Amino acid sequence: MAWLIGFLSTALGLGIGGGVAWSLKGFQKSVATIYALCGGLIVGLISFEIGPESIQLGDWVIVSLGFLTGVLLFELLHKAFHRNIGITGNREKDVFLHTSILLTLGISLHNLPIGVILGATNHSSVGMSILPVLILHNIPEGIILFTPLFMVGVSFCRLLMVSILVALPVAVGASIGSIFGMENPLHLAFSISLTIGIIIMITIREIFTESIKQSSIRYCFLIAFMGYALIGIYFHVIK
Repeated sequence: MAWLIGFLSTALGLGIGGGVAWSLKGFQKSVATIYALCGGLIVGLISFEIGPESIQLGDWVIVSLGFLTGVLLFELLHKAFHRNIGITGNREKDVFLHTSILLTLGISLHNLPIGVILGATNHSSVGMSILPVLILHNIPEGIILFTPLFMVGVSFCRLLMVSILVALPVAVGASIGSIFGMENPLHLAFSISLTIGIIIMITIREIFTESIKQSSIRYCFLIAFMGYALIGIYFHVIK
């Protein structure tokens, strides 16, 4: 049952985040603003949620190794995608699409160990309290993930497919956690820090770089800081 709870909670949180991203479409005046805001949201998500999660499960050596592995994996994926940049025939849309694909991969990898934790603690006092936590956890991830997809003009069916792809690892991880438990938290710490490496590189190479190309460094950092502050408020006040 944990796998179903995890899957539905993740999908619901992503859906709410996607709804927020869709409602903000009218305010997305430029690529620079959109990407700078997303960059700030991502850094905030790592600072307030994913990073502490990884450090709590492991030590700095494991976290550092996972991070460096994530950076190397990103470089391989980055080169592979950019050899075939002409997906839509429009460079700006291609950038959005590449970013979305890499973010989908990064968030999916992050959701697998979360599922393991959910499955392993399903019969403890954590119980049903994991449900609202998972939903709230995935709202900012939904905003970050769906914003570039809306800019590309992806159809509803494909958006639904992306939601399933991102939520599925939670179900798989929960099944693994229910059967085997959480025998070695260091493996989970490595997986989460690997995700951090990928997402940080996406933020630097795909998001901030493109944002600065379209505007000034000062403007981009100002908007990014606003996104970072919003995530800080979200995790410390709302969540």
